[in-house]
Amino acid sequence: MKKIAIIGAGFAGLSCAAKLSRSGLPLEIVLFDRKEEFDFLPLLPDCIGRNIRPENLANDAAGFCRDHKIRFVREQVDSLDLAQNRLNTAHNTYPYDYLVVASGSQPNFFSNADAQSYGYPLNNLADVRRIIALLREGNTENFIIAGGGYTGIETATNLWRYFKNRKENKKIIIVERAPAILGALPEWMRAYASGNLNKMGIEVWVNAVVEKILPGKVEVSGGRVLDRAALFWVPGVRTADFIQKLDLPKNPQGRIIVNGYLQCAKNCFCAGDAAFFTRDSNPLRMAVQFSFNQGAHAAKNIIKSIKNIPLEEFRPLDLGYVVPMANNLSCGRTLGLNVRGRLATFLHFSMCVFRSRGWKNKTGLIRDLLTG
Repeated sequence: MKKIAIIGAGFAGLSCAAKLSRSGLPLEIVLFDRKEEFDFLPLLPDCIGRNIRPENLANDAAGFCRDHKIRFVREQVDSLDLAQNRLNTAHNTYPYDYLVVASGSQPNFFSNADAQSYGYPLNNLADVRRIIALLREGNTENFIIAGGGYTGIETATNLWRYFKNRKENKKIIIVERAPAILGALPEWMRAYASGNLNKMGIEVWVNAVVEKILPGKVEVSGGRVLDRAALFWVPGVRTADFIQKLDLPKNPQGRIIVNGYLQCAKNCFCAGDAAFFTRDSNPLRMAVQFSFNQGAHAAKNIIKSIKNIPLEEFRPLDLGYVVPMANNLSCGRTLGLNVRGRLATFLHFSMCVFRSRGWKNKTGLIRDLLTG
């Protein structure tokens, strides 16, 4: 019986585990994660502005494993020995025949201890609950978002919606070190998003960095000091610490560079945000659809390897992407077409409901979206 270890109970890890469990092969599948719940990350900002209940974004990873006859180990992986096919946690060592690294990503604080101590990241439901508690206290006047990417835009516009619904006037500022927000996206999309933020009264400071963070105080380059302030820290992500220790080729975020079969070593596959995959020299962006499909494809290639069948190259299907903005004037590109406004927002939430696990969460999300 082959033993397969999967690190991470996110989109990629659960997709991989589900496909392996249906293979009909005599497998011992072990899923490792430090939490028993898997948080549905794409809708975290909407818990702020649209009153989506956090419980509708929580998925029972341990229950999923029980249903699929998968062993769940609630331990954090500390290191890997790829030469000996061993996985190490703080308490145990686990041998495996095949390994799938699907550990996702985590906030990158760029060695900024103050940001880690006083900032508000947005990476799980615990972060969301902490932010909601801050907002309910009502003592903050200035909200600074460090990072002008997808999550920064979503966070800023959901803060705007939160205060608009309560008829409160607060200052919301996006601080971006690059010359423009959404720097990797097409010019029309950057211009559209910038214009929309301007309509909402959200300020954008480009070519700027957060220089100092204290409780209730944030200093930004150019001598700008904001009191009664809170910093939302979303300038980027990195991979888990155990990946950083691996002697494998990685990109600057620490994502493991994989081959066309999603391999990084003979018996080791990598999927989702932990993997850096390129096709025709173009890197694949971090996205739910790719995580889900890569997890399933890693499982397919493990099955092929066990059966001594040639592996199959991963061919990503790109359905598109949307930059959601909480006034419903979103923008994106889907099926080769540019989309704007309420249609883009509808497509975003439709895909989120589709990708959500379980009818209880799906129906809960629909109710929250219709009433929020």
